[in-house]
Amino acid sequence: KNKSTDLTDYEQPPNKSESKKVIMKLPNNKEPLLLNLGCGNTFHKDWVNMDFSSSNENVIEYNLNNGIPFKDNSFDFVYSSHVLEHFSKSNSDFFITECYRVLKKSGIIRIVVPDLEAIVKLYLQKLEEKNEPDYDWIMLEMYDQTVRNYSGGEMLNYFKQKKIPNLDFVLQRIGYEGKNMIETIQNMTHETKNNEQTLTAESVGNFRLGGEVHQWMYDRYSLARLLKKCGFNDIEVKSAYESYFNIFLNYNFDLVNNDIRKPDSLFMEARK
Repeated sequence: KNKSTDLTDYEQPPNKSESKKVIMKLPNNKEPLLLNLGCGNTFHKDWVNMDFSSSNENVIEYNLNNGIPFKDNSFDFVYSSHVLEHFSKSNSDFFITECYRVLKKSGIIRIVVPDLEAIVKLYLQKLEEKNEPDYDWIMLEMYDQTVRNYSGGEMLNYFKQKKIPNLDFVLQRIGYEGKNMIETIQNMTHETKNNEQTLTAESVGNFRLGGEVHQWMYDRYSLARLLKKCGFNDIEVKSAYESYFNIFLNYNFDLVNNDIRKPDSLFMEARK
């Protein structure tokens, strides 16, 4: 799973109608208790790490469509990065409410999502500048993962170019992980470009229900409203370098060598 550009994120779409009551045991030798939801490759052994699929013994494989499989008031801190936007708008309430339920009183949630406000502002700037490469990229960043019908979409085709004309700008947007991903893609032997005309209704439907697409986007206003609706207080936008929960910064989940891992992000925290 590559979370730097979210080319592919999840194997299953959110669907709380399939909910099954499952309760897992918590480790009894860890304090505080820290929960990392939809962790991808960003996890730590001191945390309870959970994702839809797992290839590491430190990551629990679990379908988060069915809720969070722990008792009420279990965790001191819940972290979720670039996961919420993959839930439909209606199912986002269920996910955030589950986060609230498993947090202890005064526990903290940290939600990281693509920052719609920042993307739109940058789009308007590039529109005025008529800087074609930067404009093309920000349009992809804004729309591609919502409308694509095959894995990687037009963003993947952009990365396949022998020479990306605005590489510095793109890297400013997608960060350290994105640089490694672009290098990997450009070193691969590629088939011909995806042709949408060859896609079938079945293949498109299966893909769009597979979890890769963005179901909704958030800005600081809408995300704060969602957190408040689900019961949270002390809602505040943070930077990648700050948190209500000081020890969170020790794990560098949002940083790589002190650089922001996903610079296109909105970071928001709240307390139960």
